[in-house]
Amino acid sequence: MASWEAIMGDDDDFGEIGAELDLVGGMGTSEIVGGDEDDDEWGGDEDLLNALSIGAARRGKHKKASALRRAAQKIQAYRKVDPGAVSIRQRDLSKRRRFPLGFQPTTVTAGATSNIPAAPQDMFRPERLVIPSDIAFDFGVQDVKVGNTSQLVSGGEVPAALFTEVSIDTHVHFKTAEIGNQISVSVRNKTAGDIEFSAGIIGTVVQA
Repeated sequence: MASWEAIMGDDDDFGEIGAELDLVGGMGTSEIVGGDEDDDEWGGDEDLLNALSIGAARRGKHKKASALRRAAQKIQAYRKVDPGAVSIRQRDLSKRRRFPLGFQPTTVTAGATSNIPAAPQDMFRPERLVIPSDIAFDFGVQDVKVGNTSQLVSGGEVPAALFTEVSIDTHVHFKTAEIGNQISVSVRNKTAGDIEFSAGIIGTVVQA
């Protein structure tokens, strides 16, 4: 049997797990703690919650530890009435990671403007737009949008060279893209030939 420390993790993994728990009987969801499989391996929800409470107390998170203990007591009481009762985890967004987001390489014809979208699958705050230096001097950035909101201060075109991988002090805090929002870059090909445009954005992803 694995040790409790092996499953407790830290706040990055669990967020505020156990701070708010609803108790239900019968069928559960994919977000439940417990059920037969968990009971066989870990000894039941109340044992898991008590173990998490001990871990939280050791890290000085006493309010969280108290909430976990109360949840353990509550699920134990419910199981006296309904042995199949389980607890549903109410998980907050607590993981923060820095990830890149790519734009689909797109050929922009000579003198034309193209709007190129990217669709993050998690909440994502763009913090640096990167356009390769080998094409940056051939393009102008006419707009950067998160959803329908422009991220440029004015409507003037910005040289794409501002955003190359060797640019200095080009970190930005664009609006956070919610799940379902697109991030788009509108670029103009300043040359007399067709050029394939590619770019990426580095930013912070927030997950449960």
